[in-house]
Amino acid sequence: MTKIDNSPIVIRPGRIEDAPFIGKTITEAMGHELCVGLAECEENVPNVLKLFTDLAASETSQYSYRNALVAVDKDDNRIGAIIGYDGAGLREMRKDFISKANELLGWNVTFEEADNWEPETNDREIYLDSLYVIPEYRNQGIASSLIKAAIEKYRNIGKPFGLLVEPHNIKAHKLYKELGFKEDGVNNFCGEPMIHLSYSRNLRP
Repeated sequence: MTKIDNSPIVIRPGRIEDAPFIGKTITEAMGHELCVGLAECEENVPNVLKLFTDLAASETSQYSYRNALVAVDKDDNRIGAIIGYDGAGLREMRKDFISKANELLGWNVTFEEADNWEPETNDREIYLDSLYVIPEYRNQGIASSLIKAAIEKYRNIGKPFGLLVEPHNIKAHKLYKELGFKEDGVNNFCGEPMIHLSYSRNLRP
């Protein structure tokens, strides 16, 4: 558990009961347009939230509560979260995602077909997948604290950290660069080009 300086807010490991908030974290981080793309129609968007909530409650998906850190206020109200995991495990963890998307979104995708997707991460990095802070707690350093806590959680693995940001998200670019992330390429996510940033300061092998 990490306490934010001069604040009653703490960052703690995710719990299974955090699954609805973690699901919201993922959909908010993705944005409505990408959620519609996953759902394939506007009317099916609520099932995207259910998809990620169910995956957050799983112990084996990349979106599992086990891979989350959650910021809470003094009353344990959830106000932010970040999800991160070792990219080497994505192929196996993604099986839960494929199964749930087939069930809830009407997909018909096999695990073998998913192997041909361009991955958002790779086995050489720790991937910071989703970050979200509720509006009323923004601009208070909580997002930065969540990122720093995630880096500390995985630092001993010795791999650099990677994440994707939409090209037009200037505020996010500024935040990550202030924390030491550097642009090093472009990855596609759900068919959309994203800027890849990496962080490798003071990692312990």
